[in-house]
Amino acid sequence: MSMTNGPESAESRPCVGHPPVVLAAGGLDPTGSAGLLADVRILSAVGCHPCGIVTCETVQSSRGVTGIRPTDPELLGEQLNSLLSDLKPDAVKIGALASVATIEVLGEALRRIPDVPVILDPIFEPTSGPPFLNMDGMRAMSRELLEQTLVATPNVLELGAPAGLKVDQDDDDVIEGCASGWFAAGVEALLVTGLRREGKMVDRLIRLGPDADVRITDISHPAYKVGKVHGTGCVLASAVAGYIARGEKLEGAVRKAVNLTSRLIEQACRIGSGAAFWIDIRSHETD
Repeated sequence: MSMTNGPESAESRPCVGHPPVVLAAGGLDPTGSAGLLADVRILSAVGCHPCGIVTCETVQSSRGVTGIRPTDPELLGEQLNSLLSDLKPDAVKIGALASVATIEVLGEALRRIPDVPVILDPIFEPTSGPPFLNMDGMRAMSRELLEQTLVATPNVLELGAPAGLKVDQDDDDVIEGCASGWFAAGVEALLVTGLRREGKMVDRLIRLGPDADVRITDISHPAYKVGKVHGTGCVLASAVAGYIARGEKLEGAVRKAVNLTSRLIEQACRIGSGAAFWIDIRSHETD
């Protein structure tokens, strides 16, 4: 039995002026501070309607990851086909990927919506636990996803991983050199996180200009003494996706996302016995 509220049923009433739709593809982190659950929390907070697919399931707590199970690629393909035949996302946010087959299915789906901006948070290896992607997986990511990516958000440790390089966060020349490899694979912009400059944390937006000149914008924020906070990369990338879906230009979306992430880090606290979690987003202005 269906229920109506007034003369017109919800099924027949179009949602005029609905929030932007963001498709999140990521892992299921049971802690709720990262992965798809975190994506949903942040996207909702910045005024978007999140929809999503689980690319992998994990066994983890605040102490780290102990198990990773990729989603069956056939199921994933069916979910994406059904979803994209019905909804048109305004942005796509990609998080943890745990198999070549998963990446190939996702890449095929993204080629159906070539004009939709994609924000990729490349998660290769957790702080504690087994890796999400080996070199074959990183190559598949580069081959299938990077050409469709508006902005990728690697931290300084992830930046050189596809090339097998360990990047010193103080070496700006190496950072720029690694960025060129991402650009060659098709990424339009990079947001490199985890840099420290003059006592502050810096997220570096790197873009190619019209003459292939590299343009760098450093966005600094306080270095809070809160220890490790779980899921901040998910928060940042999801916020960037949400703001872009709402019509912000890239730099404006990045600045707002960095600001939101910084405020959540400031108020993070420990619930379990491991890393701290970002908790309350209700008190933050997100616009």
